[in-house]
Amino acid sequence: MNDLTFHHIGIACESIDEEIENYKELGYSLSADKFEDPNQGIRGVFMKNAGMQIELLEPLKKDSPVCSFLKRGIQMYHQGFLCDNIHDTSSDLLEKGAYMASPVKPAVAFKDRSVCFLLMPNKMLIELIGTE
Repeated sequence: MNDLTFHHIGIACESIDEEIENYKELGYSLSADKFEDPNQGIRGVFMKNAGMQIELLEPLKKDSPVCSFLKRGIQMYHQGFLCDNIHDTSSDLLEKGAYMASPVKPAVAFKDRSVCFLLMPNKMLIELIGTE
């Protein structure tokens, strides 16, 4: 069994500035500064409402991974989970039928800690966030 702890729900948007206002109307508030990650091709920000955290993400360029979700009208597109050892956890999930959608690499949103994206057998996209 893996040591996964829920962290956030990722939400694709055309403009994080517009969506911030929409989510404020639902009781969310900014929980961190905006960030830009050229390696991931996104600009984003985290918001919280009670115990729920979301990550609003907009594309930095036309080939950003976020664009494919926006083109299909999908906003909520991934769940993020913290894990102690991203390599062991991702290997375990791959052995259980997951598919590596984006390999392990540093992410600006997490102070260059490692992240990767896996498509689970049930077609749910998850982000693993290393705590190391």
